[in-house]
Amino acid sequence: MAAAPPTPRLPAWLRIASWPIGGLLAFTFFVFLGFPYDLLALRLGSQIETATNARVRIGDVSPHLGLAGPGLAARQVLVSPQHGGTIAVERLVIRPAWSLSWFRGGPALHLDVSSDIGEAAGTLTLGDGGGWQGELEAVRLEYLPLEMLESFQVDGLLDADIDLHGADAEAGGGLVGHVDFALREGSLGAEALPVAVPFDRLYGQLHFGGESYVTVSGVQLEGPMIAGTIEGEVGNGAAADRPLSMKIVYEVQDPNLASMFGSFGRRGPDGGSEITISGTLARPIVR
Repeated sequence: MAAAPPTPRLPAWLRIASWPIGGLLAFTFFVFLGFPYDLLALRLGSQIETATNARVRIGDVSPHLGLAGPGLAARQVLVSPQHGGTIAVERLVIRPAWSLSWFRGGPALHLDVSSDIGEAAGTLTLGDGGGWQGELEAVRLEYLPLEMLESFQVDGLLDADIDLHGADAEAGGGLVGHVDFALREGSLGAEALPVAVPFDRLYGQLHFGGESYVTVSGVQLEGPMIAGTIEGEVGNGAAADRPLSMKIVYEVQDPNLASMFGSFGRRGPDGGSEITISGTLARPIVR
């Protein structure tokens, strides 16, 4: 009977090197478990408050290990925007993001958020030129502090792909980037509209920066009462005084509502009714 082949042994250099490497990994692991996360949570909360202009209170904090690296798992988190109610975050996972912004002096954090108003995942960059790159899923729009919508009544569930960051002060500040959004199961209202208009979907693109604060393009409204398109821009300036230049072209889908909307707007060349919105964000003028 042939003898079993000898068990291969690791090279001597690798066996010698494994001891300090293993010790370093073990030391790092125990430091990870014993780190003063409560103090770190206070620091992170302060950084997030500065970046978002919202009050952040973080409750229970524990270490989190994932494929993308170590981080924090926080529960019982309360976020209070300057305008709007308090948002209860059921689970928040924070870890250092794989981002080149670290080399430019801007810390970047990857966030995974589950809350009572929806979910979000992406990278929050802090410091000058900070911003957000990520996704929102089924977020209840009425809870978001959106100054652009303060003069309108818009609600629904928001899915969005966002890439926004702050512009340099030399470029006038403000935001730069884009938002691809889709609202569903919502309604759109304004003081000048006869009734709030329910919709199945409202989707399109917002482009921030350049000669306008934001340009609205490719926006489509699909609903049981009205279908239409929205385009235009919000000009640069102080928040409430940003000028509006918008056009809405719509068709009434429900014949029972035709008389209500028949005198609202003027007939366009393609047969649809047209509405123009001018004035400012604080005082829109609907014609």
